[in-house]
Amino acid sequence: MAQVLRGTVTDFPGFDDRGDAETLRNAMKGLGTDEESILTLLTSRSNAQRQEIAEAFKTLFGRDLLDDLKSELTGKFEKLIVALMKPSRLYDAYELKHALKGAGTDDHTLIRVMVSRSEIDLFNIRKEFRKNFATSLYSMIKGDTSGDYKKTLLLLCGGEDD
Repeated sequence: MAQVLRGTVTDFPGFDDRGDAETLRNAMKGLGTDEESILTLLTSRSNAQRQEIAEAFKTLFGRDLLDDLKSELTGKFEKLIVALMKPSRLYDAYELKHALKGAGTDDHTLIRVMVSRSEIDLFNIRKEFRKNFATSLYSMIKGDTSGDYKKTLLLLCGGEDD
């Protein structure tokens, strides 16, 4: 019997983007930062809800939530929170860019993203990739891989985005 799997972070019931934006602002106000409040709130909201919180934050306070988080947090915790705040397609584009840049390829990351995303997801990732890196995902894969591995990845990629 087939089993249907779902992501572990679902929409938070009773979600209030403005209330969450205020909670985050209060966690970053004054001396010190309430990292536990930030972590608890952001990890209990879906990615779509986190994007709504960022919009509400901008509307309420005239500030960019991601910029404020970056200025308040440091180290691995900052990296984690910044990753949580990125839309999925943008996060995947950055992961793929880092997997393909420099000497050698991070095959684990490249394969994980390329085989686990739907066709429409990969289309959106390709658009984000082109927008953020002024090159196409297709051309980076083409230049960084070889053989049947390259052919397979290019087929999964879905084409050049000229």
